[in-house]
Amino acid sequence: MPEFTITRHIDAPVETVWEVLHDFGDIQRWSPGVTDSRLTSEGPVSEGSTRHCDFAPFGSVRERVDAHEPNERLTVAIHETSKLPISDAIADFRISPQNGGTELVLHYSYTLNRLGRFAKGYTDKQMRKGIGGMTKGLKRESERIAAAA
Repeated sequence: MPEFTITRHIDAPVETVWEVLHDFGDIQRWSPGVTDSRLTSEGPVSEGSTRHCDFAPFGSVRERVDAHEPNERLTVAIHETSKLPISDAIADFRISPQNGGTELVLHYSYTLNRLGRFAKGYTDKQMRKGIGGMTKGLKRESERIAAAA
């Protein structure tokens, strides 16, 4: 199972970064490549909450929150994919205060499907690029909200 970790410093308080992460149904607002997202479960976001995301130019995922620790950790499992080179994945976001801001550590692991195995080198490169873009988007949105406050 391929995996990698991305660490970023975000110039915003942990509570602000959590606010952005915790808006689970609205990831398309800050994550490049996500063209539409919506909650597919009822109630407040917590363990077991689900969402659907569409990607440009095609493909989609269904995701579930597997760990929910306010202001510390959000673990999201991709449990269904369509038209993507992976069959499942785990994104484990951990946030903590650091130097007047927040340290984000995202550990990402995924399972390649037949298409992904066929183009493994390319798929791995694109996964790192896409998830890296997502963490940059989280940083930008968190810092924008913090600056406006």
